[in-house]
Amino acid sequence: MSNELKTYTLQELYAHPMEPISWLAEGLLAPGLYFLGGSPKVGKSWLALQLCLAVCRGEPFLGFRTRKSEVLYLALEDGPRRLHTRALRLTEEAPAGLHLCGHAPMIGQGLEQQLDQMLAEHPGIRLVIIDTLQKVRMVAGANASYGNDYQDAAALKELADRCNVCLLVIHHLRKMPDEDPFNRLSGTNGLTGAADGTIILIRQKRQEGTALLTATGRDIEDRELTLEFSDCCWSRSCSPDELQLMYLLPAIRQLLASGEFLGSATELVEKLGQQGSLWGPAQLSRYLQSHKDALAAQGILLDTKRSNHKRFLSLCLTESDTGDGNDGCDSGGQARDVPSQPSSPSLSSQAS
Repeated sequence: MSNELKTYTLQELYAHPMEPISWLAEGLLAPGLYFLGGSPKVGKSWLALQLCLAVCRGEPFLGFRTRKSEVLYLALEDGPRRLHTRALRLTEEAPAGLHLCGHAPMIGQGLEQQLDQMLAEHPGIRLVIIDTLQKVRMVAGANASYGNDYQDAAALKELADRCNVCLLVIHHLRKMPDEDPFNRLSGTNGLTGAADGTIILIRQKRQEGTALLTATGRDIEDRELTLEFSDCCWSRSCSPDELQLMYLLPAIRQLLASGEFLGSATELVEKLGQQGSLWGPAQLSRYLQSHKDALAAQGILLDTKRSNHKRFLSLCLTESDTGDGNDGCDSGGQARDVPSQPSSPSLSSQAS
């Protein structure tokens, strides 16, 4: 082994273009190690199964485009009967490429080797989900330390990096509340310190149908999403800020149908009628300028101009490509979906 450090210069780095991130769920999940944390029975496993189905089909997941690929789901707390029942609540057609497993060894006791073998035999697998972390750990509870947490997480990250897969590990939260949701992940910061990203799902009241999903990571932007849980399925709901824009857009489009608007914020409030009456001129001006990109995505160009020490707003419609395309997914070369069949007595008897 050489004692010399293997270094490179920034100029050498610039001379070699980097490959773009190969997202599994664009802007949310990439190759590497991710934790999904939530309280018991909050709906983590439903979310995980929903993700499995979306990736296998190349369909959007919570509004994020996915890369169509095979998935390995280690459902270590659910038997075949429960998985069958849950899957039927989400779909009647079983997608090809979703591999299920109910038992696995511990980290450092054969798990990495078995995953290596599985991924070698099925190179189409790009997403691996472990549900839950405690089922594959030798150390837990009061015996956990930063060193133990980091060592276990680093072993999983090394496997994810080596095999170039997204490894999503489901974990529990502490009961103790914290202003920072990421501090609520059970264990020490050794877990999140070794991971590439962390996603936290918090439902304020168990009987409520809404939850807040918060995500952070090395390759993703910090984000908060409001989710709704209905008929065993999670969906993304609009935030109050998004609802404001949704209500405002029709009034702006109606105004611009007759041509470009150029005037003061006070004049804009008046011309927007009922929608404009909900805003003060200064408040509306600030809101529109802070949502300039969102307006542009809807085909509305906003600009500000100054004349005689006064600020004017300029709004006009522009042609924009609003087509959804194919969700950025490859749809070729896959086996057909298989309709679900009723559980046989032999399969049901194996369920735990």
